[in-house]
Amino acid sequence: MLDNISLFVAVVQVGSLKAASESLQIPSSTVSRRIKALEDEFGCKLLSRNSHYFELTREGSQLFEKASFHVNAMEAITDELHSDISGDKGHIKVLAPTNLVVTCLQPYFSRYLKQYPAIELELELSNSLKHFYSENADFAIRVGKQPDSDLTQLRLGQIETLLVASPAYLASHGAVEQPHQLEDRDLIISRSLAHWELFGRADPKQQVQLKPRQRRVLVNDIQVAKQFAVDGLGITLVPKTEVVRELSHQQLVQVLPEWRGENRNVYAVWYRRQLLSTRAARLIDYLKQQVMF
Repeated sequence: MLDNISLFVAVVQVGSLKAASESLQIPSSTVSRRIKALEDEFGCKLLSRNSHYFELTREGSQLFEKASFHVNAMEAITDELHSDISGDKGHIKVLAPTNLVVTCLQPYFSRYLKQYPAIELELELSNSLKHFYSENADFAIRVGKQPDSDLTQLRLGQIETLLVASPAYLASHGAVEQPHQLEDRDLIISRSLAHWELFGRADPKQQVQLKPRQRRVLVNDIQVAKQFAVDGLGITLVPKTEVVRELSHQQLVQVLPEWRGENRNVYAVWYRRQLLSTRAARLIDYLKQQVMF
């Protein structure tokens, strides 16, 4: 009966049995037969019709008025589910760190949106670790594994951290040839990378933990720490993604290039109890496959 009610609503909306037949791609005889079956089930005439036109009876008008909203609502839900299953249409909300999007991820989002023009992306950017469940986001991008056991966490990649300084600072204070010499230099420390542990590139088992005597600047933003280094105020430890441009323009140079800081893992995270839409899952998969940190 419900399918026949949907057909009846479609006939009334398009204005004729023939138009409904063409729109739904079913024979006109089938449309007529199913409308007749619906009338038999209700025990009343719903349409007064001939080969050219029809008029709604009182009972037909009553049925259309009460059923059309629900039929259209069900069609909208069905369309939304189909879009969700296909993954190529609809809204995705993502929380992400400002610095990481600006320095690395934004071009990948652009490419994805060009590939899927019916996707609507909402990016909520912040360097603070918001409790994203209250933000009604599909997923968040986070640097470092999150302590919340309710989260599903998928690693997207890894960012190397480097020691950098301006050529002017090194020229005036002398080259650094061994990690222990850092303890006597001006250090610019960002809170998110406050613990400096260095690993040998040739032998990762070589590890050095630094206890700086001089902390020239302590700041809670990596980009500001980088700018202090560009201005010649000292040496800082930063993610490689933050300094690609400055290194290529020789505003900064690597300090102790045979050593690196601790790698930073980047994760897509979402709540286990939250149903991840197909479109969000497809975007996560794209980032995992394409992003080169």
